[in-house]
Amino acid sequence: MIAIFVVAHVPLASALESCARHVLGTEPDIHVFDIHPIDCASESSPRLAAAFLAANQGEGVLVLTDLPGATPSNIAVAASTIAREQGVACRVLGGVNPSMLLKAITYRSAALDIVMDKALHGATQAVLRVD
Repeated sequence: MIAIFVVAHVPLASALESCARHVLGTEPDIHVFDIHPIDCASESSPRLAAAFLAANQGEGVLVLTDLPGATPSNIAVAASTIAREQGVACRVLGGVNPSMLLKAITYRSAALDIVMDKALHGATQAVLRVD
Protein backbone atom coordinates (compact mmCIF):
# COMPACT_ATOMS: atom_id res chain seq x y z
CA MET A 1 0.00 0.00 0.00
CA ILE A 2 1.20 3.50 -0.85
CA ALA A 3 2.14 5.74 2.09
CA ILE A 4 0.47 9.14 1.73
CA PHE A 5 1.89 12.34 3.21
CA VAL A 6 0.36 15.82 3.23
CA VAL A 7 2.97 18.54 3.69
CA ALA A 8 1.48 22.04 3.81
CA HIS A 9 1.47 25.41 5.51
CA VAL A 10 0.08 25.17 9.05
CA PRO A 11 -2.82 24.28 9.61
CA LEU A 12 -3.74 23.02 6.11
CA ALA A 13 -2.25 19.52 6.35
CA SER A 14 -4.13 18.80 9.58
CA ALA A 15 -7.29 20.40 8.20
CA LEU A 16 -7.17 18.15 5.13
CA GLU A 17 -6.74 15.12 7.36
CA SER A 18 -9.82 16.20 9.35
CA CYS A 19 -11.75 16.69 6.12
CA ALA A 20 -10.82 13.19 4.90
CA ARG A 21 -11.83 11.71 8.26
CA HIS A 22 -15.19 13.49 8.04
CA VAL A 23 -15.89 12.36 4.45
CA LEU A 24 -14.66 8.77 4.89
CA GLY A 25 -16.07 8.25 8.36
CA THR A 26 -12.82 6.56 9.41
CA GLU A 27 -9.23 7.48 10.10
CA PRO A 28 -7.63 8.21 6.71
CA ASP A 29 -4.28 6.54 7.59
CA ILE A 30 -2.16 9.37 6.24
CA HIS A 31 0.83 11.29 7.57
CA VAL A 32 0.54 15.04 7.99
CA PHE A 33 3.25 17.64 8.38
CA ASP A 34 2.10 21.19 9.04
CA ILE A 35 5.01 23.46 8.16
CA HIS A 36 5.41 26.50 10.42
CA PRO A 37 6.80 29.88 9.30
CA ILE A 38 10.09 29.24 11.12
CA ASP A 39 10.68 25.81 9.50
CA CYS A 40 13.41 25.61 6.88
CA ALA A 41 14.19 22.97 4.28
CA SER A 42 17.72 22.18 5.48
CA GLU A 43 16.47 21.17 8.94
CA SER A 44 13.05 19.76 8.10
CA SER A 45 13.88 17.72 4.99
CA PRO A 46 16.01 15.05 6.71
CA ARG A 47 13.32 14.59 9.37
CA LEU A 48 10.62 14.25 6.73
CA ALA A 49 12.79 11.86 4.67
CA ALA A 50 13.18 9.66 7.76
CA ALA A 51 9.39 9.61 8.07
CA PHE A 52 9.11 8.57 4.40
CA LEU A 53 11.55 5.72 5.00
CA ALA A 54 9.68 4.57 8.10
CA ALA A 55 6.24 4.74 6.45
CA ASN A 56 7.22 3.04 3.20
CA GLN A 57 5.76 -0.47 2.99
CA GLY A 58 7.66 -1.29 -0.19
CA GLU A 59 5.17 0.30 -2.59
CA GLY A 60 6.39 3.91 -2.36
CA VAL A 61 5.37 7.27 -0.98
CA LEU A 62 3.05 9.88 -2.45
CA VAL A 63 3.52 13.39 -1.07
CA LEU A 64 0.86 16.05 -1.54
CA THR A 65 1.86 19.68 -0.99
CA ASP A 66 -0.07 22.92 -1.14
CA LEU A 67 1.81 25.58 -3.10
CA PRO A 68 4.48 24.47 -5.58
CA GLY A 69 7.69 26.39 -4.95
CA ALA A 70 6.74 27.39 -1.40
CA THR A 71 8.58 26.16 1.70
CA PRO A 72 6.43 23.03 2.32
CA SER A 73 6.87 21.98 -1.29
CA ASN A 74 10.62 22.63 -1.18
CA ILE A 75 10.90 20.58 2.02
CA ALA A 76 8.91 17.73 0.44
CA VAL A 77 11.00 17.74 -2.74
CA ALA A 78 14.27 17.71 -0.79
CA ALA A 79 13.00 14.92 1.47
CA SER A 80 11.84 12.87 -1.51
CA THR A 81 15.28 13.21 -3.07
CA ILE A 82 16.86 11.86 0.12
CA ALA A 83 14.35 9.00 0.25
CA ARG A 84 14.91 8.10 -3.41
CA GLU A 85 18.65 7.95 -2.74
CA GLN A 86 17.78 5.34 -0.09
CA GLY A 87 15.75 3.31 -2.61
CA VAL A 88 12.23 4.52 -1.79
CA ALA A 89 10.01 5.45 -4.73
CA CYS A 90 8.57 8.94 -4.08
CA ARG A 91 6.33 11.25 -6.05
CA VAL A 92 5.46 14.83 -5.03
CA LEU A 93 2.35 16.62 -6.26
CA GLY A 94 1.55 20.29 -5.65
CA GLY A 95 -1.81 22.00 -5.34
CA VAL A 96 -3.38 19.58 -2.89
CA ASN A 97 -7.12 19.86 -2.37
CA PRO A 98 -9.62 17.54 -0.65
CA SER A 99 -10.51 15.77 -3.88
CA MET A 100 -6.85 15.03 -4.62
CA LEU A 101 -6.35 13.60 -1.15
CA LEU A 102 -9.51 11.48 -1.24
CA LYS A 103 -8.59 10.01 -4.63
CA ALA A 104 -5.10 9.16 -3.37
CA ILE A 105 -6.56 7.45 -0.30
CA THR A 106 -9.16 5.58 -2.37
CA TYR A 107 -6.65 4.20 -4.88
CA ARG A 108 -3.63 3.77 -2.58
CA SER A 109 -3.50 0.00 -3.08
CA ALA A 110 -2.61 0.49 -6.77
CA ALA A 111 0.88 1.16 -8.12
CA LEU A 112 2.45 4.50 -7.17
CA ASP A 113 2.19 6.05 -10.64
CA ILE A 114 -1.48 5.04 -10.91
CA VAL A 115 -2.24 6.56 -7.49
CA MET A 116 -0.44 9.72 -8.56
CA ASP A 117 -2.47 9.91 -11.79
CA LYS A 118 -5.77 9.29 -9.95
CA ALA A 119 -4.89 12.02 -7.42
CA LEU A 120 -4.03 14.51 -10.18
CA HIS A 121 -7.23 13.68 -12.03
CA GLY A 122 -9.29 14.05 -8.85
CA ALA A 123 -7.73 17.42 -8.11
CA THR A 124 -8.40 18.86 -11.55
CA GLN A 125 -11.94 17.42 -11.78
CA ALA A 126 -12.84 19.23 -8.56
CA VAL A 127 -11.97 22.68 -9.88
CA LEU A 128 -14.99 23.97 -11.79
CA ARG A 129 -17.75 26.50 -11.72
CA VAL A 130 -20.71 25.11 -9.79
CA ASP A 131 -23.40 27.81 -10.20
